[in-house]
Amino acid sequence: MGSYEPVVALMRGLEILRCLNEEGAATVGQLHARTGFAKPTIVRILETLIHTGYVQALGAERRYAVTAGVLALSNGYDAQTRLLDVACPILDTYRQALGWPIELGVFDTDTMVILNTSREPGFLSINRRPGSRVPVLRTALGRAYLAALAPEVLEKVLSRLSAKPGADFDLARQAADVHAMLSATRRRGYSVADTETLSNGRALACAIRHNGLPVASVNIVVHVSAMSLSELEEKFGGPIQSIAQEIAKVL
Repeated sequence: MGSYEPVVALMRGLEILRCLNEEGAATVGQLHARTGFAKPTIVRILETLIHTGYVQALGAERRYAVTAGVLALSNGYDAQTRLLDVACPILDTYRQALGWPIELGVFDTDTMVILNTSREPGFLSINRRPGSRVPVLRTALGRAYLAALAPEVLEKVLSRLSAKPGADFDLARQAADVHAMLSATRRRGYSVADTETLSNGRALACAIRHNGLPVASVNIVVHVSAMSLSELEEKFGGPIQSIAQEIAKVL
């Protein structure tokens, strides 16, 4: 634990910035619904972010969006550069061959973060934007990553997740269920998720390992109207493992 209490105003400002980055342009009302912050507080934060060049106001209805200035905030972070350099060409090749969205995600504290996804809008909007944070326990991406962790690391992660409130972390509080699910993932070689976070999508995923450790996960997402879960597994269970292995080999 740090020596000082966190700066609440800064935490709220970063949360507003994160919401705008993930969701796109939004009104004060929409940000209020998303964060629960008081509207006057949101307005002050937005005005500050506008003053510092990270946010801009759009149109008469006062929607707010991030500017290109936010890109400078990541200039010093390149831990994923090698992964993206290796993975992107491979993912693009498979997207063209398979015809469905493929996502690359990494674990960050308590969620998976989408690093790369199909560039064009997906079939009936089942794409998620790069930078989106998705539940680690309720997505194929997250389940694949967790299943690949060493047992002692997994227990520490699950313990931390179980202490967090909300439905996204309920499974971490059900030890038998979560371990059964992760064991099944290891046996298959890939994880599955069926309309749990995407009401119109099914996905399967595989962890990408480097030096024996999971560094990311990759998934294939299909629309529920296109195939059943069993059909998805039969058709793409092999390819998703091949994608992960190909990226790992180049890494």
